[in-house]
Amino acid sequence: MASAARLSGLQKDVLALYRSILRETIRKDRKPGVLNKHLPLNQLLTSSSNSSTSFARDQFRKEASLVKRSDFKTIEYKIRKGQKQLKLLKMPGVNLVTGA
Repeated sequence: MASAARLSGLQKDVLALYRSILRETIRKDRKPGVLNKHLPLNQLLTSSSNSSTSFARDQFRKEASLVKRSDFKTIEYKIRKGQKQLKLLKMPGVNLVTGA
């Protein structure tokens, strides 16, 4: 059995940010008063509806496709930007953060 490739620190940071964003959007989608509050976890992750989770997933992938793997400065910038958006998303009155 071949061993899995080791991830760099930057790759780990990107994956940690992605997981944190997904966790927070799932928590927001399940909050009372939000349309998708009774959907199971797997439906929230695969849903193509207008949920925060699907928006965050699509936005993350769109941003990732615009950056070369070797462009470390841009990747680090986008990680910082994503962390700021995650911080905003964690605020109690916010349901969805859209980047501009």
